[in-house]
Amino acid sequence: MLKFAWFKIERHILVKGKSSPDDPNLKDYWRKRSEMKVKSELIKSRQKIAQKQKYVCPVCGESLLNDQELHLHHQKPKRQSGGNNYGNLQLVHLFCHQQIHSGTVSSL
Repeated sequence: MLKFAWFKIERHILVKGKSSPDDPNLKDYWRKRSEMKVKSELIKSRQKIAQKQKYVCPVCGESLLNDQELHLHHQKPKRQSGGNNYGNLQLVHLFCHQQIHSGTVSSL
């Protein structure tokens, strides 16, 4: 049997006034709300890596917070004695990660 105490209470941010996602004047407002949600869903270690990268993918230069799947990339591969330390890890989009490993883009 599940207990309510096992689950963290998740508070939702209320939408301002009569804001609508269809209003083009509020495009930035809805983008920021979406980014805040994605940031909070990342585990702490990935939040730290993303913050170090200023939430930008080093391969394509786009935001990491655009609802694309994120992958951890080792700058120096483990087989070449690259570790799992924060200095060796990067967050990249799935497609960007595939490009790195296919040789289309050089490893950053």
